[in-house]
Amino acid sequence: MTANRRCQNNKRNLTAILLVLLVSTALAFALAGCGHKNDQNASTQTTAATQQTEQTQQTQATEPASTEPLETLFFASDYQIVDGLDTPQQTLTKVMESAIEDGKDPDGIILCGDYTNDRKLHDYQLSPEDSIEEIRDVAEELCPDVEDDEMIFVQGNHDRLTESITGSGLHEYDDYLVYVLNTENDFPWKQGKEAGCLDKVKKSSKKLRRCLRELAEQGETRPVIIAGHVPLHFTARTSSRHVTGDNLYSSLIFDVVNNSGKMLDIVYFFGHNHSKGWDCYMGGGSVYKGVGDTLLVPAFAEDDVNTDEFTEERLNFTYLNAGYVGYYMNCGPEEVDNGTADQYHAADEALTGTVCEIYPDRLVLTRYDADGVHSLGSDGEADPYKGFIDAGLIGEEYYGRATDSPQEVQRKLP
Repeated sequence: MTANRRCQNNKRNLTAILLVLLVSTALAFALAGCGHKNDQNASTQTTAATQQTEQTQQTQATEPASTEPLETLFFASDYQIVDGLDTPQQTLTKVMESAIEDGKDPDGIILCGDYTNDRKLHDYQLSPEDSIEEIRDVAEELCPDVEDDEMIFVQGNHDRLTESITGSGLHEYDDYLVYVLNTENDFPWKQGKEAGCLDKVKKSSKKLRRCLRELAEQGETRPVIIAGHVPLHFTARTSSRHVTGDNLYSSLIFDVVNNSGKMLDIVYFFGHNHSKGWDCYMGGGSVYKGVGDTLLVPAFAEDDVNTDEFTEERLNFTYLNAGYVGYYMNCGPEEVDNGTADQYHAADEALTGTVCEIYPDRLVLTRYDADGVHSLGSDGEADPYKGFIDAGLIGEEYYGRATDSPQEVQRKLP
């Protein structure tokens, strides 16, 4: 090849290289422009999504509260027969009918203990099976959609631990949780009289603390129903004016529940105090305390068998009796036998049950007697039993106040 041709070829090669470079540069600019446009689109899409989310949140915030409950639960306790009164089955039927006629159809039923009654047998000696079968019959007739596993039966101080008694601890449902405190092994009565009770209550409080702490750490938002038989508050039954030191160690349970109530929606239901007017100062047969109210809690030393001391505690949870369906009276067996029982009428003696409706943003609590809606809490007064057994022990400043039914409890939303 001659030098001239080599020169021509080099020129052509140089031209080709320049063309390739020009095309590459143009493509690079085009791609860069396309990428910038895509970035703008992505930014625009992100802004739009953010605005949509904000609009959705604003819409949700302004939506009206739900009109239909997620769940409706019926509570009662102390299904015990007394001569001369309607049977517990008759009373339970009438009370549940009142609730259902008011549009409160139960999805679940919780009974807070004592299905049997005998004046001499009350230390976990009687089988509750026959009474529980009666209760199931009432439920099947009035609310047939309630399944067996949606019925909870807490052990009372009269009841043996039989097959139908619900196991202690946490029970989970889609829209609520139930923590069961049975009496014999979890939270006994006669705490100052029976050996080993303090150890049982300490163990039970630790188990409850562990459970509630885990729920709080997991961000649990379902309401927690604590269903027990023995109450947490101070009465003459806890004091030196009685012989059992009934719920002497209740502060161990109370402290756990009250601390957890700062983070969880907790409602504590109890029974037990339906005879001899122990709860007269609290409202008798209708006891209700809301968040922010004061509760008297027994104060004890480990060698105490009873106590006349208590502390005033501000509630972080809702506290009420389930509603007695067997009997309520302000006297003992002696007064019944000698015909003087009518002299002992005092604070609210109604036989009732309680409905808890669970909504996304609130709980609604309504108490019913056989005639319809009943006050959740009644005015307190002195207990007439044995010459006003709590006189000078519990001051009038602690007496309960009338509380209308229903009451709404706002839920702690995330």
